Order: sequence, then structure tokens, then C-alpha cells
Amino acid sequence: MNFVITSLTKLYSKLLHLYPIRFRDEFSEEMQAVFRDSMNETIKDGIFPLAMLCLRELGGLPFNILREFWHEFGGKEAVMVTNEKVEQELSNSVRSSHWEAFLSALPFAVFGVVCMIGKTRVPWVGIYVYLAFYLFVLLGFLIGLVKAFPRWAYSYLGWSLLFAWWWTNMYTRGFKLFGYTFGNEAWGWRVWAPLFITVGIAIILTRSIRPLRELVLGIWQDWTLLSLATYSFIGFMMVLYDEVHSPYIFAFMTASTLVICASVWIFMRSANRLHRFITLLAGFFAGLVIDRICGATWDFNAYSGLPAQPPTPWYGTLLGIIFFTVLWSPIMWLPALVGLFKSTFKKD
Repeated sequence: MNFVITSLTKLYSKLLHLYPIRFRDEFSEEMQAVFRDSMNETIKDGIFPLAMLCLRELGGLPFNILREFWHEFGGKEAVMVTNEKVEQELSNSVRSSHWEAFLSALPFAVFGVVCMIGKTRVPWVGIYVYLAFYLFVLLGFLIGLVKAFPRWAYSYLGWSLLFAWWWTNMYTRGFKLFGYTFGNEAWGWRVWAPLFITVGIAIILTRSIRPLRELVLGIWQDWTLLSLATYSFIGFMMVLYDEVHSPYIFAFMTASTLVICASVWIFMRSANRLHRFITLLAGFFAGLVIDRICGATWDFNAYSGLPAQPPTPWYGTLLGIIFFTVLWSPIMWLPALVGLFKSTFKKD
């Protein structure tokens, strides 16, 4: 391991030659020392965290170099580029309580129950329970805004945005609400109105835009919270079971709901950003496994009157699960750009 650290440090020292001469002369040795100490500490957790450290430094290098050349041309004072080690340790040490973890996982569980009720096929019941779910997550979103947006509130933010997006093109012909009958038109802007009203109520109650500022600041300090909000889409895909007619549908819906809720719970209880990300990705993988098992319990082609399809070998199904997990991984990583942007363009 000493050879690996020594080699990486030498490579890092060579890359530092890309910085302006004045900056390099002043900070090169100190930056190498910081990088070496970071590797010595990170390698205790394994090769993967060390690789992530190197990728983070490599990814931020072009932006840091451009920034220093900008300072050079502008005659500004050179500022050493750090990896914000102290700040990361503080944010990584945040571990939510059991109550916060429960509140964060609650909308995922409620949506699972709502989808099961929707499968009962009782006329209009499904529409009412889905709208009730929308009001539920908006209430959680409002409470989060008023309470300076704690970490659990990002689940409600994600679900509120997801539901409004989902129902924008939803048709509920003949459905009546507050005396208005929906005809052939989609919900459109109407479904977004409660969301904007919720934000307005929060601003009125707090008499400031602090709720929105705290929302953005939370993401700025911990990008994994944005991943948590995005994870509502995973919960939506894994729990909805739209057009599925398996005889064991409720068992699979229950299993999927429990898996997704468990991943959110573990995410909130984890004190490490990387572990949180892996937890969400593991929940996605487990949800896909349950979905594929569900697909094997009924014949879609026979139910829909389509020609029979050749059976898929088990390894083909497994490769498909792995493929979609890897495909979704970069999407879940996108919020990490917030952290990269912060470390790169932090104000002097």
C-alpha cells in the first residue's frame, strides 16, 4: 500500500505543474502533503474509497487550474485548493435519529399502501386515495419548510414534485372534485397549483424566504439529500406495479415497499455519504429482483393475447438487473456535481 500511495503522490505532484508557476511555488508542497494524508486516512476504509478520492481530485483538477489562471490574469491573490477535509468530516458525521428516519421512509410506505388500494379496482377509490397521498406529502413538505427543512423533508419534496409531474398528463374522465367535472382534458397546471400554494403558505407563516433558502442550503452542504429526493422516482417505479396481473401481486407490492423503505431508513441512519449512495443503489437492485420474480409468476403475453415468447434464461435476467442498476447509477451520482461545484468554486 505504501508503494501505491507513493506512486499516486508522485503522479499528483506532476499534475501540479499544470498550475500557474506562482501558485505552484507557494502551495505545491502543502497540497502534496494534504493529498498524501488524505490517502493514508482513506485507504483504511479500503480500495474503493481511495479510488473515489482520486477520482474526485482528478475531476476537480481542470476547474481548479482554470480558476487559478483566472486569478493569475486578474492579479488576484493565489488561494490554495483544498479538499475541504474538515467540512466533509463534519457533514459525513451527520446521522439522523430513528424518528427522522421513520419520517423520511413514511411517504414511500404510504405510497405502497395507496398503490395496493388502487389495485382493488373500486370505482373512483383509486383516484381519491392518490389525491389524498398528494395532500399528505404536501403537508409533510409544508411542515419541513416551516421547520427550516430538516433532512427528512427531502423525501416529501421529491414525492411532491414527482406526483405533480406524474399527474400533469393524467386523465380522469368524469371525475368530480369540488363541483368541477373533469372531461377529456388532462389535469395539467391544476395539479401544480397545490404545490405552489404550499410554498406560498410556508413563506407567509415564516414571513421570509428562509424555508427555500434552507432547502437549497441543505443540498449545498450534503448532496446526498438531493439523491434522496430523486429516490422518490425509484419508489414510484418499484411500487406502482402498473398493468401487472400476477396472482401474488399484493405480496410482491408489500415486499417492494418494505425493501424501498428499508433502504431509505438505512440511508438516513448512515453517517457516510458513500454508504448512503450504495444503500440507495442496493435498494434499486433489490427492487428489480423482486420485479423480475413477479414477472415470472404470470404470463403477460397470454394475458394480453399476444404470441408466446421464448423463456429467458436466469443469467439473462440477472444480467438485465445488473445492466439497469449500472445504468441508473450515474443518474444517482448527478447530485454529486453539487459537491464538486462547491469544492471547485468556493469563494475566497
